Amino acid sequence: MTINANLSHPKYRPDIDGLRAVAVLAVVVFHAFPDWLEGGFIGVDVFFVISGFLISSLIFENLDKGTFSFSEFYARRIRRIFPALLVMLISSLIFGWFALLPDELNQLGKHAAAGAGFVSNIVLWSEVGYFDSAADKKPLLHLWSLGIEEQFYMVWPLIVWLAWKKRFNILFLLMVAVLFSMGLNVKIVHQYPEAAFYSPATRFWELLCGSVLAWFSLYEQSNAGRFDGALRRLLAKSRFQDGNLNRMIRDGFSVFGLLLVFGGFFILHENLSFPGFWACIPVMGALLVIWAGPEALVNRKLLANRMLVWIGLISFPLYLWHWPILAFGHIIYSGVPPFDVRIISMLVSVLLAWLTVKFIEKPLRFGNQRSRQKVAGLSILMLGVALAGFVVYGTDFSRTHTFDNRLVKRKAEISIGSSLAWCRGRDNWLFLGNAHDNTFAKLKLLVVPSAKQIKDTTDMFARLSRVADKEGTQVALIVGPDKSSIYPEYLPAELVPSPVRYSGFFIEALKNVPGLVVYDPTEDLREFKKKEGIIYWKTDTHWNDKGAFLAFAGFLKLLDLPPPQVSFVQGRPRSGDLIELSGLSGFPLSALDNWDVVWKEEPAWSEEEIPGERKTTFGLSSVVTNRKPLSEKYVWVIGDSFTAGLRQYFNAAFKEIRYVGHWNSKLADLPAEFSKADRKPDLIVIVRVERSF
Repeated sequence: MTINANLSHPKYRPDIDGLRAVAVLAVVVFHAFPDWLEGGFIGVDVFFVISGFLISSLIFENLDKGTFSFSEFYARRIRRIFPALLVMLISSLIFGWFALLPDELNQLGKHAAAGAGFVSNIVLWSEVGYFDSAADKKPLLHLWSLGIEEQFYMVWPLIVWLAWKKRFNILFLLMVAVLFSMGLNVKIVHQYPEAAFYSPATRFWELLCGSVLAWFSLYEQSNAGRFDGALRRLLAKSRFQDGNLNRMIRDGFSVFGLLLVFGGFFILHENLSFPGFWACIPVMGALLVIWAGPEALVNRKLLANRMLVWIGLISFPLYLWHWPILAFGHIIYSGVPPFDVRIISMLVSVLLAWLTVKFIEKPLRFGNQRSRQKVAGLSILMLGVALAGFVVYGTDFSRTHTFDNRLVKRKAEISIGSSLAWCRGRDNWLFLGNAHDNTFAKLKLLVVPSAKQIKDTTDMFARLSRVADKEGTQVALIVGPDKSSIYPEYLPAELVPSPVRYSGFFIEALKNVPGLVVYDPTEDLREFKKKEGIIYWKTDTHWNDKGAFLAFAGFLKLLDLPPPQVSFVQGRPRSGDLIELSGLSGFPLSALDNWDVVWKEEPAWSEEEIPGERKTTFGLSSVVTNRKPLSEKYVWVIGDSFTAGLRQYFNAAFKEIRYVGHWNSKLADLPAEFSKADRKPDLIVIVRVERSF
């Protein structure tokens, strides 16, 4: 290992900067206008391939020359990454100080520390859960990809250097690593999608594919020549001469590669199990475009265009800036910002990216003067940002950052207390706050659904109903009413609900879907609470076992089926999910809100997990078989957290129940899954909480 060498860089290719521009523009457009470019998120995967190719080319070339230096390699990484990242992190913390509420500011501090430590993907992975903040409310969410890249750069140079010194076959090592990482990704993407998305072990293969291409580009020219030679012999009688044939092949690579990338932008969408095999589309497309070389048709004519190259040169700070600006816009507007605000956000992102490159990145990145001092200064600053993030994360801002005293005000936003996540109502009832699905704003009808939102929801249910009707299968929707809809009298005095329900716009439209049975138990439960005692938990967001039974019995009545025979006895006090969410300790609990089920006849069901299906927060994806059913029906159930309370009653009522998963990830694909099923269910039941509409 050479200690004081100057690293040489591979020859500059403007077409790769053009490909960077395509990737970053796709990501920016997707985040600002997801309906325009549903698959724009794969721009990150294109970035991974480019990064793996360039960095591995640098490592291989300098190892070959004997000029590789770990200290110089990481010093260059610091000068490349730290300047723009530091400015964005500091700016986000400053703006967050004036715009965010205490729990939001705490989370921003944690994410700033994670970003400075390049572990954002790990931290975001650990946060995944039912009450996780919405993605568009996390200004530093996009740093997950930077975390994966930098984790790759921490381990890959060392592995390659050791293999090089030991004269190990680098290509064999690369292929094994690609197959292992990709295989793990494909294996777990359905059952553990968050792990497949955020884990470096399941994402490294995309960077490593770029490394494989770098290896072939630098060291396997003779093999590549043999491949071309075989093709030439196959087309020996062609009118093309060798030079023309080589040009034709590379032009074909570039055109097909870019078609794959652009096709992915329009074909792929967030409801797919991504990355998985789907990630092969952008990865293969990027590989073909790079492999084609700078003289290939698309690379030369399109990607090397001066405007695209300019965007490519500012692509890294553009990626860093665009998401915090859009995310803060979502926070300020309590939802998707207006069209003109999103357009302005994109333009401001480009402007800030250019200013960052011109006045911050270039002076610190280029030139060898005082290089060590620059690296040391940037490292100290990054450590300082990480420490500042930890301090913000651990500080109680409940007195200094209340809803009313923030400098940056919000549109259609409501807060009772110092948190948007939860609020304390009368008689120690806890309610979910406005941070989750705009709960309060919907409750006061400060926001209304658009015609497109209503149409998209009804179309999704209509597709399923049409497919099911052809097989004689009934489809039903059970709405899980928000606690505030059943117990509005316990809301804080400042929170007066609108007489018109936000969810009603959707429910009324869904009642007109042919073949769909819609059961909204709100009115029934309001009546039941007068004589049945408390039917929702005071410190939880859901109905208790008695409330769930009353709703289930009402649903079975619509189907003309008998309910299970049960009674209830008062249970022990229990803390609910809102206790955990709010972090309250010593909160007074009630024994009057919990009921234990007493079965008239001992249940006789057994349950088996469905292999390879996703495990959700609400239990296993499984099949339940009942030896003493009240109905011989075979039922599919797809739902959310309100399914947990209903589950035992489904098990007792029907002969066989298949719990498909969460509607958010399964409903769009359910018509296709139903069509492919060898055995069709008699009934499909969707359980969906009111606040999700």
